[in-house]
Amino acid sequence: MATKRTRSDSSTAAIQAMKNATEDSIQPPAHAGLEKKALPFWHDNIRSKALDSWSPSDLLAAAELANNQLYITILRKDLRSEERKKGEAREESLIKDLRKQIVELQRTILAQRRDLQIHSHATNGESRDQRKRNQNDKDARTVADKHVSPETNNNLIAFPKHG
Repeated sequence: MATKRTRSDSSTAAIQAMKNATEDSIQPPAHAGLEKKALPFWHDNIRSKALDSWSPSDLLAAAELANNQLYITILRKDLRSEERKKGEAREESLIKDLRKQIVELQRTILAQRRDLQIHSHATNGESRDQRKRNQNDKDARTVADKHVSPETNNNLIAFPKHG
């Protein structure tokens, strides 16, 4: 029988949010094939919802999303470079192809974000439970940040440690 999900407005959810706040992100699975340069995209995506909400299959999909986000930045850089060229050096067919690839990859990225429930509607809209859990995480991070000395990184309050 499936276990019952914790209510997002419960004390258990608040405690989990505080635990999540002590961890900045989740490391990608080693077998996910995440490019090293895609790591900033990975962490941004992972932080966009409560850390305990990520399933193993979600983490694999998040790695693919981060790789696609990296790839689209490379395509945009290539497009800008090609558009700056003048005269004979400028390849209009390449520019057209790059623009097409960018549009297709944007659609893929949007679909991946919807599948992972990290699109704007899921993180800010009607998904009340996810929204509340995200708010709990944000509040916990704010509390954690207020009680850490930037000079010494000493915590003034106790935080749970995993390990």
